[in-house]
Amino acid sequence: MKKIIAVTLISVFAFGVYGQSSSSDEAEALFAKGEYLKGMNILTKSINDSDPVQRANALQKYAEFYENLVGNTNYAMTLYGDILKTNLPDDHPIKSSAQKEIDRLTSLKVRYGSEDVLLKRLRPPEIAGPAEISHQINRLLAIINEKPDYYRISEVYYHLGRNYLTIKDYSQAYLALKKSLTLKPAINFYLPVNVYRDTAYAEWVRSTINSVSYRTAGILLIVTMAAFYASRPWKWLRPQHLIAGSAIILLWLIILVIAYPLLVLGHGISDKTIAEISAAPPCFISYWTDNSNQQVLKSLFLYGLIGISVIFVFSTGTSRLKYRWAALLINTTFALLLFATLTTIFYMQNCDQKSVFCSETQTGILRYIMGSNYFVSFSMEPYVLTNPKAYPNLAISNVTDVHMQEWIKKYRPLSSPGSQTAP
Repeated sequence: MKKIIAVTLISVFAFGVYGQSSSSDEAEALFAKGEYLKGMNILTKSINDSDPVQRANALQKYAEFYENLVGNTNYAMTLYGDILKTNLPDDHPIKSSAQKEIDRLTSLKVRYGSEDVLLKRLRPPEIAGPAEISHQINRLLAIINEKPDYYRISEVYYHLGRNYLTIKDYSQAYLALKKSLTLKPAINFYLPVNVYRDTAYAEWVRSTINSVSYRTAGILLIVTMAAFYASRPWKWLRPQHLIAGSAIILLWLIILVIAYPLLVLGHGISDKTIAEISAAPPCFISYWTDNSNQQVLKSLFLYGLIGISVIFVFSTGTSRLKYRWAALLINTTFALLLFATLTTIFYMQNCDQKSVFCSETQTGILRYIMGSNYFVSFSMEPYVLTNPKAYPNLAISNVTDVHMQEWIKKYRPLSSPGSQTAP
């Protein structure tokens, strides 16, 4: 009988311990999966539990989370200190463990005191000069190379990435910030690593695209000049060649003038698109070239003019080739590469970060074929009311205010009496 009672008491005690630690174990499992918010919510509830053991267990897991996954050792020490304040016996294992962790972290702070001071005295790179940023980068690199076991090494990579980002060394900035996140996967609960990492990556991609595009354009220009010179144009170039070139340029202008209205007049804009581009009602839509905000078309014409001119010069240089099929193949390949390069440069200069791309089709290549770039001007309404002539041919079908519609119809300028606004 005594044996049965003893087994029962042990089982009840074991169940009680398991029930108390289950929330901490559940939070730890969530942390291992990367579901940090869910785990933190569980621990927050347990910390407010009236049972001191449950509260101490939750504080311990919370402290381990902030030390090992977040990298905020100061807050981890605060949480370990909260364990010592719980209503547990002084010799309780959880309290003893917390005291050991506090002693360990304190010894690390003493051991790496100079490095801690360096991090504390770092100036934000946004307000530091180039020489100071270079000095900070060198000192941070020295810590990484000389003391890789530094307990705040993830913060070192974070500050290193920010300094690299300020001097526009985007590749090194991205790699440093990525390393910081690798060392402490939940460091974003302490430092905004993801924000700077994503910025560095985006700028790295943009700088790479710009560099490759301009270098390609330079190479194509050199090849064009070399091919034209090698054909010895002074021996065969006649006035009719210049007339043909001028005619091609004029044809490009005619095509652009005709094609542009045809494309935009058949292009509708849905309420979904208006919401996606964050155009707060009432929003005014204009596709016309005489709008003061529509300078992109002029750039498009200029880039097209450059492309046609370069192709004309290059093709005149290759026209002296013996085999026509070879000249046709070379000219076609050159034209595709040139216009791909010019299109990229045009987009990066005129559209990237200056427009919003939206498409009614969300999957496949049709998303890009059916999509459009929208250039959004916010707070446009007062300017329309005070200077309507600067915004001709506005589409007002989406303006719900009747009085606003009447006023715009009365005072807005049109290209001609029969002009129709875009839908």
